Amino acid sequence: MEPSFPTKGSMKDLVRNPLGIVALFISLIYAFANLLLGATVSSLSAQERYPLIIFIVLFPVVVLGVFYRLVSKHHGKLYAPGDYKDDQSFLRTLSPQERQEKLDLEVAEALPDQRPPDAIPTVSETQPLPAKTRAFTTDAMPLNLSRLYDDIRTTEAAALAYLEKQYGPAEAREVAIQDTGVNFDALLKSTDKHTFAEVKLLRAPTPSMATLDRVLYNAVVADKFFRGRFKLVLLVVYRFDKEELPKIESVWRRRVERCPADIELKFVSASEIAA
Repeated sequence: MEPSFPTKGSMKDLVRNPLGIVALFISLIYAFANLLLGATVSSLSAQERYPLIIFIVLFPVVVLGVFYRLVSKHHGKLYAPGDYKDDQSFLRTLSPQERQEKLDLEVAEALPDQRPPDAIPTVSETQPLPAKTRAFTTDAMPLNLSRLYDDIRTTEAAALAYLEKQYGPAEAREVAIQDTGVNFDALLKSTDKHTFAEVKLLRAPTPSMATLDRVLYNAVVADKFFRGRFKLVLLVVYRFDKEELPKIESVWRRRVERCPADIELKFVSASEIAA
């Protein structure tokens, strides 16, 4: 039986996503190998035919193994944006481990930069993370650090409830955008723009540039991912005197205004969202 090559129309369909390109590549290789063997079988010696036969027999087995690896470990990278019905197909809920890592990072950013050595939390040895994330072990967690974890959790929950009064119930919480590494506290609504929410707690009247830079970076990545149909509501909850807010707010607003993504920056006191 003569090997069949992909037609022009079928090739256009295949090259629309990474999975199709891989399938086209495999089909061409296997077809050419069969064509070569069929055209030269009468002129090749037994020693020359042997490698071709081995290749034709083993090639499907190797392909099966590679595809199993791709589908089981990297399936999110095998599809193009056009393969999804809508942009929300790219969203997923954070796993418990990812939620804990996100909380660890927020706690690390909330800690003061200048601390005595004995106040630095123990870094987890079981799941080492970059130094800036400071993944803390709960069994050796100081009491004040435990309270900080609880404070951030309760503040985020109260802040999201505060936003839901304005934007309606959140469609999802603790969401990530596929394999981009970008995540937000909630997806508020999806109409003309996908509106996400991110809550940050400021416990002292000092601007945390590392925190803001990370939020702006995530917003830029998400805005590019959704092709401009993206908006972020950044709610900053502060726990200090309101008289000290204007200086910090002006710094944050200047940075946000320079960001190409659509970001709505809000400042609210912790007592206001708790009311």
